Amino acid sequence: MTASQPQLDRMQQRQSARFERMGLAARPMPGGRSLLVSMPLGSAPFESISGPLSIERLIFSTVGPNHIKCLRPRPLFGLPLLDIRRCADAGSIEETIRQAWHARTNELRETGRTLRDLGVNVGAVESGSVLAIQLPGESPETQVMMQRIDEAILPSTGPLSGLPLDGLHERVLETSAVLDSGVDFDCLLGSRIQELQQQGRARQERHRQQAQRAEPAIAAPGPTKVHSAPPRPHHQPRVLIVGSELIEHEALRAELTRRGYRTATARSETEALVRLAGMTPDLVLSQYGLGRSDGASLAQAARTLPGIESLPTVLIDDVHHASRKEAALSVGAAGYVITPPDTARFVTRLGRLLDEPRKRRFTRYPQRLAARLLGREAPCLATEVGRGGVFLSTEEEAAMHAPIQCEIALPELGRALVFDGEVLYRSELQGTQRKGLGLRFHNMAERDETALIQYLTWLESDEK
Repeated sequence: MTASQPQLDRMQQRQSARFERMGLAARPMPGGRSLLVSMPLGSAPFESISGPLSIERLIFSTVGPNHIKCLRPRPLFGLPLLDIRRCADAGSIEETIRQAWHARTNELRETGRTLRDLGVNVGAVESGSVLAIQLPGESPETQVMMQRIDEAILPSTGPLSGLPLDGLHERVLETSAVLDSGVDFDCLLGSRIQELQQQGRARQERHRQQAQRAEPAIAAPGPTKVHSAPPRPHHQPRVLIVGSELIEHEALRAELTRRGYRTATARSETEALVRLAGMTPDLVLSQYGLGRSDGASLAQAARTLPGIESLPTVLIDDVHHASRKEAALSVGAAGYVITPPDTARFVTRLGRLLDEPRKRRFTRYPQRLAARLLGREAPCLATEVGRGGVFLSTEEEAAMHAPIQCEIALPELGRALVFDGEVLYRSELQGTQRKGLGLRFHNMAERDETALIQYLTWLESDEK
């Protein structure tokens, strides 16, 4: 390890030594949050629904002490987190990956067969790792994606392009209970798209009215580069609730909803890490005991995910354990709390935690990406991108906390991201590349947010 590389902690040192014994090359990812491992594969192709797929080498990252996430090549990225604690050599890791691929391929094949029996014209994309159905009357790239029969993911392009959604779940459509024919399937898609269009237009009107009420004046440049202010009151933070007991804590869930929080749930550490691979909440709220795992392990593993420097994680325990509190603080948890009797006061404390920007930090990746502000004329360019938001180099003027819709191109993925954002700060140095707007993400389609995280993961895994 060179002096410029990050120092590994003890867990990563053990992991690195383990991979070295397997003959695998491991190196720390930027920031030292996890290891990046390159592994050659056997000559046998991966059988996909599109035919044999030859993969000579893959790259995966470690997630916590016992799990890995396949990053490259792209078709393997869709596999879930894989448990390798019982893998003694590189061959057994490869077998674990192949078994997961085989299970995914069988599910895709069965899903495709069922859809064709119903009269649905379905194809495959991404080397046979995803099923695609083109929307009638739309361009070829406007496709519904499916990986299993009971769930369809609506496209972010086409009729839903640029529409703000209330949550990432809105593009996910449950389909299993109504698939009697291809006509029924088309009607289901059309009805849901029409419903989302109506909801999106209503939200756009609310955003327009909020922008009119926002302060129109732009402050003159002062001695500092950046002007910032605390979050606007109507921002709806996202909370990931982890653990069956917390999920079933009705008073807590009701209080979070009443205060305007949007919630997502996971019942285990593995499920939580899967959710975090496709979404970026403002806060993780987890019970300490998680079956074979615990909240401290989750807090540590979350920091290994690409793009996350610090994500506030509050751990809740039934009774006080000094050793558990020490473990929670040692891995950087934002708090160790005994099950609160007063949920209103507890949620108020969570709000104060979220008002501390230093508790929630995401890596900024310098990139020059084509972008445009929807409904505005001034040209712009995204020069920094991360899990939390983007910086746009632009002459466009906007009030602090004004809602803005934006589109950013990701040429490596051959797609664009459309999102609702909020002006979090302005940089007003004339004649520099830093003149522009810092936007925080508010609403983004599930597929778009997953694609963004996938893009950031590739940036971290890119061997430079």
